[in-house]
Amino acid sequence: MTTPTTEPDQDREITAVLQHHGKAGARAAVAHLSVLGTNSVIGLRDPDGHLTPAIEFLALPMRGADLLDEVGGIDENAPRLVANYRKAFPDATERLIAFGADLDDVETPAIGWLLLACGLVLSLDEADLSAARHTGGGLKVDTIVIERDGRYLFDGRRLLRSLMSYRIADAPTTLLANSVFESVGDFVADAIGRLLRDQPADGVPGVPGVPNVIVCAGDLLTGNQILRGRTRTGLARSRLPVLFPAE
Repeated sequence: MTTPTTEPDQDREITAVLQHHGKAGARAAVAHLSVLGTNSVIGLRDPDGHLTPAIEFLALPMRGADLLDEVGGIDENAPRLVANYRKAFPDATERLIAFGADLDDVETPAIGWLLLACGLVLSLDEADLSAARHTGGGLKVDTIVIERDGRYLFDGRRLLRSLMSYRIADAPTTLLANSVFESVGDFVADAIGRLLRDQPADGVPGVPGVPNVIVCAGDLLTGNQILRGRTRTGLARSRLPVLFPAE
């Protein structure tokens, strides 16, 4: 894990969930997912409010052309897949490449940008997004963690590549949009489960103690019912109280 850190909005939102459920000062495993912020994280929070990240999110280029290059450079199979996607969906590719063309060479770990990139890859409009809320999912998109410089990072490039692969195979876009949130919900639940299993027993010197609650906070886990429901279902086997923001 990396050094404990606390972001102001993040801390306020996590604290609000704990207080709402009468668990202020509890040791917590935390998933904080924010579309509006840049500090989404899965980690451990001690009773003093220090949050130690276990999994963060890989920063992605905000220029669409650079992002497409990143996806195409993942491994030896990626260039062919991206080429096939470009051939099958030239209009979607053009929109992705045009996005952010006037931006500086900047990257962001914000989930909001990753989800926007998903929408560009799938060519989603508002009607598609509305339909997706009522469409069953069931496909598993890639939710892969990589290690870089001692940090564990959710690799959004591989999620995007997975969507491209499904689109080439003619999977419906509304099905894929729903499946993104289902798969991320499964990922959050699995990641917290592994985090809890990896914790030493209480009483180990220098270790703050095993969490006794799970906090799911941030605007994405507050507002997205597909993600929220899938995460809640996956965490049901944890045997710990699972705390969500008030609806």
